[in-house]
Amino acid sequence: MIAAAAERGVRPGEIMEDRLQALRMKEELTDEEMRELVRLSKPETFKTGPNLLTLGVTDVDIFFKNFKEGEFRAKKAREAGCYMEVISLRLQHMELWLRMFWVVRNKGARIFDPDDKRSFGTILKDCKALGLDGALVVRMERFNQSRIDAIHKYLLGATDYEGMQAECGEHQGLDAAVRDWILKEIGIPWTA
Repeated sequence: MIAAAAERGVRPGEIMEDRLQALRMKEELTDEEMRELVRLSKPETFKTGPNLLTLGVTDVDIFFKNFKEGEFRAKKAREAGCYMEVISLRLQHMELWLRMFWVVRNKGARIFDPDDKRSFGTILKDCKALGLDGALVVRMERFNQSRIDAIHKYLLGATDYEGMQAECGEHQGLDAAVRDWILKEIGIPWTA
């Protein structure tokens, strides 16, 4: 393939970049395509984390389906003005990253049971004790208080929908910031 492209005046680097872009655009990849994507990508583009079952995941296939569509659903919910839904989805994403951090960093090598009942606030506090970034902790504590007011105290008058809209705007991108920091701290570079 490279030799034929060279005859046409196409450089090997361009072929690899084209292939990389083609792989990135695919909705689903075979195992071989995934290995190829990792090989063609910059080092440390992909990182592995703990086994999903240690996080309390009960069905890996459903987990991946829900995880894949979560960001899209949060965006659509925000556009539709369904702010409780946005808040709830953000919470679940942040809790997932916190669970990963906790599983990797805790000394007892404990895991989350599928029926674990710890609250987001408790998991956040536990992660803080294990070295979670202080600035992120403060942001997540503010988010959590807004979430409690929105979801548990809405009918009691702690907030209204306009307030929830403002909170959604204020906390936009927090789940991605948590993900990025945690992957940088605990993620192991994956090479094919």
